[in-house]
Amino acid sequence: MEIKTALITGHTSGLGKALWDRLEDANWFLTGWSLDTGVDVSSEESVRRATSELDLAPFDVVINCAGVNFIDWHEDTPIEQWDRLMNTNARSMWLVVKELLNAGSIAKPATVVNIVSNASHMPMTNSAAYNASKGAAHILTLQMNRELKKRHDITVFGISPNKMSGTQMSDYIGQRVCELRGMTPEEAQAYQLASLPAGEETDPDTCAEFIAFLLSQPKRHKYLAGCIIPYGA
Repeated sequence: MEIKTALITGHTSGLGKALWDRLEDANWFLTGWSLDTGVDVSSEESVRRATSELDLAPFDVVINCAGVNFIDWHEDTPIEQWDRLMNTNARSMWLVVKELLNAGSIAKPATVVNIVSNASHMPMTNSAAYNASKGAAHILTLQMNRELKKRHDITVFGISPNKMSGTQMSDYIGQRVCELRGMTPEEAQAYQLASLPAGEETDPDTCAEFIAFLLSQPKRHKYLAGCIIPYGA
């Protein structure tokens, strides 16, 4: 079976944009959901409305890439930010696939790729909400495959990148590290690079190229069912 249709959440920036460009170049038929296109993937009403308006379905692939961050000390993190991160980074993965399934908008067989993060298993200073949300996304990915593979012939796997280069989130992290820890931009950059095994941030396009390769043929990812692949960390 040749995969041709995909839905990508968070497709207008960062890794999501890189994935969109890679798959578009490979002549996939793509649909994107993001705040920029008027779809809040953390909102049941918004996702349900967007699902009802689909004119390109069912999807062979769903890529859950939408993500947000908030960095502050544990005691200074507002509950609104905690909820925003949990809803966008974890609940949206469950919600998007749930609504697509109920609407008959995922093909059988199909593939779901969840973009997680090395934050799912690595403690980071000032990052309780983000790390907790990514930890939830990690176990949710395993749980989704356990249920969806047997009942619906949907393969679910995850990719956990380290800190991406040149993205809005990376710029935000660099800024907040300086503000919260009294570092210069150069000190913050050196501190963050020191924790990366490759000694550099991950290039989003290179990561997207890897994911696109895995998705180009079902045989390249079917054995990844229920797996989460670290990328760059």
